[in-house]
Amino acid sequence: MTNTLQHQSAIIIAGMHRSGTSLTASLLQNAGIDIGDRLMDANTGNIKGHFEDLDFVEFHQNVLQSQGISIAGWTEQDSIEVQQQYLTIAQNLISARKNKDIWGWKDPRTTLFLNFWSELIPDAKYIFVYRSPWEVVDSLFRRGDVIFRKNPNFAVKQWCIYNQAILDFYQRKPEQCLLLDITGIIRHPELIVNSIEQKWKLKLRSPESIYEPSLFTVDDKKHYRQALIVKFFPQAIDLYDRLQEQNDGDNSVHPEALAVDSTCKSWILQDWIDFQQTSTQKQQTETHLTQTQQQLQSKDAELIQIQQQLQSKDAELIQIQQQLQSKDA
Repeated sequence: MTNTLQHQSAIIIAGMHRSGTSLTASLLQNAGIDIGDRLMDANTGNIKGHFEDLDFVEFHQNVLQSQGISIAGWTEQDSIEVQQQYLTIAQNLISARKNKDIWGWKDPRTTLFLNFWSELIPDAKYIFVYRSPWEVVDSLFRRGDVIFRKNPNFAVKQWCIYNQAILDFYQRKPEQCLLLDITGIIRHPELIVNSIEQKWKLKLRSPESIYEPSLFTVDDKKHYRQALIVKFFPQAIDLYDRLQEQNDGDNSVHPEALAVDSTCKSWILQDWIDFQQTSTQKQQTETHLTQTQQQLQSKDAELIQIQQQLQSKDAELIQIQQQLQSKDA
């Protein structure tokens, strides 16, 4: 593919799912970047909104689906080849935004299409957001994606695939990229605007703080699971360390990985007891439900009996009325 388009400043926001790209996009929209007119609605996964331009989301989904890949972007491929028939669609998406000043889009799936968009928009700027593997895995598990319920280890693999893709691209084109830890963005939301202005000379306004801690936290009591990643997925920790080394933001605020040896005694039986407590609660709930259903059935039987008695009384009343009418006649 050799077709390129002339356009105003395009800023592309990408990163692994559940890494804070929505929060980042919301800050940039607030700072003055046009991230689209037709944005994805809020849902249980992101009650404040995804801030995803549906034109680009649907484009990525259609390409993925045409190749038999999950439209969510769950794949072992780190780069998707875009068939020729989709090129015109992509060009039209860019052309439709040619009169915008500073614009862009956010979609985690973009991570799989970086080479494609780089060729189509050679001077685009990229903001890559990453988050620790244990926090992303925790968020994915809480969201309840079926694919990870069946294969929980695949969540770590996806984290590695996406973050390796953004790191590789960043190292090839550092002048066009910002690599930021979401923890730093949360602590210092003005950092991202300052970085854009300093690196790319794009003037934005200071974003308002719209971060709500309750919507973007991990239960500290579950942080012992960090040690599971350290122990059994060292490649993820190595990649996380390399992301930290390249981080264009504040490295002083990122969460530290726990060493498995120092925390083993405090967490090794935690999942066991948590599971048993959950199982007990489930059994109690099922018992209570069964009792309630039995009570309802008993009440239903009583109601039927009362209705039958009423019908019998109605029949007796009708009979008495008929007898009275007969005597009157």
